[in-house]
This record gives sequence, structure tokens and C-alpha cells, in this order.
Amino acid sequence: MEIEADTSTFRSYLVFWTGQLTSLLGSIIAQFVIIWWITLQTESAVYLSIASFVGFIPQIALGPFAGVLADRWSRKKISGVTDFLQALTTMSLIVLFWFNAASILHVLVMLAIRSAFQAFHTPAVAAITPTMVPKDKLSRINGLNSFSAGAFNLIGPILAALLLTVWDIHQILWIDAITFVVAVIPLLIITIPAVTGVQEQAREKPSFLSELTTGLGFIKRARGLLPLLFTATMLNFLLVPLSTLLPYYVKVDHFGGAEDLAFVSAFFGAGSLGGGLLMSITKGFKKKVTTGIIFVYVIFLGYSIIALTPTGLFWFMAMGALIGAFAPPIFNVSLLTILQVVVPLQMQGRVNSVLNTLATAAMPLGMIIAGPLAEYIGTSSLFLACVIAGVTILTFSWFFTDMRHIEKLEAAHNTVSQ
Repeated sequence: MEIEADTSTFRSYLVFWTGQLTSLLGSIIAQFVIIWWITLQTESAVYLSIASFVGFIPQIALGPFAGVLADRWSRKKISGVTDFLQALTTMSLIVLFWFNAASILHVLVMLAIRSAFQAFHTPAVAAITPTMVPKDKLSRINGLNSFSAGAFNLIGPILAALLLTVWDIHQILWIDAITFVVAVIPLLIITIPAVTGVQEQAREKPSFLSELTTGLGFIKRARGLLPLLFTATMLNFLLVPLSTLLPYYVKVDHFGGAEDLAFVSAFFGAGSLGGGLLMSITKGFKKKVTTGIIFVYVIFLGYSIIALTPTGLFWFMAMGALIGAFAPPIFNVSLLTILQVVVPLQMQGRVNSVLNTLATAAMPLGMIIAGPLAEYIGTSSLFLACVIAGVTILTFSWFFTDMRHIEKLEAAHNTVSQ
């Protein structure tokens, strides 16, 4: 029998959630200053591609195994230990910058190590949410998560750009290290419910392969989920150039500075803030997947505006960022809420990690080829090509696959529950 989240567990979750949000703000600030440092040091799209690649590939490689561990081990301990280890990694970077010993290689290695720890942290936190949040509050708490992430993505770059004018990078990175430690404190004072089935798994010690197969089996049985995953994989691949090359696009193509990058990044945050706010004050849309797909087209509308920005017209680029970033929370929250309801609690870790791994599997390739392609055909041309390909793939998938049937998963689960 599965545990039921209640008011008590929800209150504890809010304490845990506050710590995680604090850590998120520190990470956004650190990410901004590190990527801007790489941009200034190299002025190379290729190096930004490499930085994105090494900062992401450990999550792809380790994700499925981390998901299994999140279902086997204490999710509370995994979250706390990985937060602490990420703090230590940041402190290592602080020492390197403090003594002016940091090189591109050092920074890339540290980004990879941080990513490896994050690979274990993400599925553990994702699996904790449905064990502590009542089902009728899942859509709103997911929306609130997106709203908060948007708020910090709005505040973080602005704060980072301001700090760069008065502090050295090693001083700014202390914010990241401290917020990681702050995130551990709530874990020391709250109780995270154990999930029936996880303890039995731990005693029986099934193989990693069998547990991964169980997660894959659930995904295969859920009609429409595999076509959606394939579509998400392709779209994530096509969106990678924008997220990877934005600092290069601002600095080299549009002759901007850190304040201009912060300005555009803040509008990305504002868009995400708006989408998250919409989902947090409503119970979501009745036609979750249909609505989400419509808003994916909005992402590519914003992408195209950014690609067509006249040189140096950063307010125009910011409008594209605002439009494009408004849509992802609507799609992500809608799909996540369906999965949190229909996936058994003892399988949340491995199913979430397998889904995330498959959906983002092509992103490392996109990160590696984005830089050379941008230097060969131009960043704006690359962005426009990705928009055209993305709209084409999304339209074909919606009309010629079973993707629309995901809508029925939640309805079927609710019928059984009643």
C-alpha cells in the first residue's frame, strides 16, 4: 500500500523546498559568472560548446543509475550528501580563482564534477515531491517551482552582473558554496516519509539492470509516451544552440557586455516567472498535453525573434526571450503532474531518471556541434535553422504519432482510483 501525503508532510516539504530554492539562486549566480569568464577568456563558440558538454554529459551517463539509487537508498541522504559535495567542489574553484591558478581546463573539470553530483541529486529531489505533496496540490506546487525558478533566473543574472562590477569571481562563488550548505540544514530537521516497496527492494537487492528494465517497461506500456520522448529528444537537441551560445551571441555577434547578457537572461527569467505563476495560481489545464504542445510553438516563436534581432538591439532580443521562456513551464508542469500521479511512488526515481535521460540524450551532441556550426554558418542562421526544423518535427509528431494519447493516462488512473 502506498503512503498518502498529508498536511503534515506538506509542511515539511515546504521547509525542504525553501532550502533547495536558496541553493538554486546560488547556482544561477555561479553559472553566470563562470560562463561569462569562459566567454571573456576565449571569445570562442567552440569553448562554450565544450563547457556545456562537460557540464551536462555526466547527468546523461549517470542519470539512469542515479534514478535506481534514488529508489533504493534514502532520498533524504542522497539530497543532503550531494548538496554538501557540490559545495566542496565550488570551494575548490574558489581556491583556484583566489590564487589566479584557474585555467579553462580546471574550470571544465570542476563543471563535470558538479554535474556528476547533480545527476544523483535531481532524481532524489524529484522522487521526494510526490511522497510529501498531496495529489490535489501537485499541479500548483509544480507551477510554484517553475515560478520560483523563473524569479531566480530573473534576479540571478542581474545580481551576478552587478557583483562582477565590485567583486572578483572567487568572492562571488562563495555565495554558491554557502547556499549549498544552507540547503542541507532543512534536511537535518524534517522527516521525509519512507516509501513502501523501496525497503523491500533494498532487502531483495535486485540488479540495476532489472530495475532499469522495470522503469523502461512502464514507459513502453504508457501509450504515447515513447513518441513524446522522441519528440522531446529532437526538440531539446534543437534548443541547445540557444542556451549554449547565448553569451557568445551577445558578446561577439552583438558587441555586448555582461550587463547586456544579464539583461537578456533576466527576460528569460521573467518569461519563466510568468509561465510558472500561471501554473501556480491555477490547477492546470484540463487538456494538459494539448495545451502544452501549443505552447511549444510559442517557444520557437521566441527563438525566431532572438535569431532575427538586429545588431545591438538587446530589447528586441529580450522580447524574444520573454516570449520563448513563458511556454516551457506550462508544458513541463502539465506533463510532470500527469507522471507524478500515474507513476507508482516506489518507481518515481528510476522512471523520472530514464525519462530525463532519454529526453535529453541528444543534447550533448547538440552542445558539441553548436559552436563549430555557429562559427561556420553564423549564429543567427543556426538559430533560424533550428526553429524551422523544430516546428516541422513537432507538427509531424502531433498529427502522425500516438503522442496525444498521453492525455488519457491521468484520466485512466483517476478512474481506477475512484
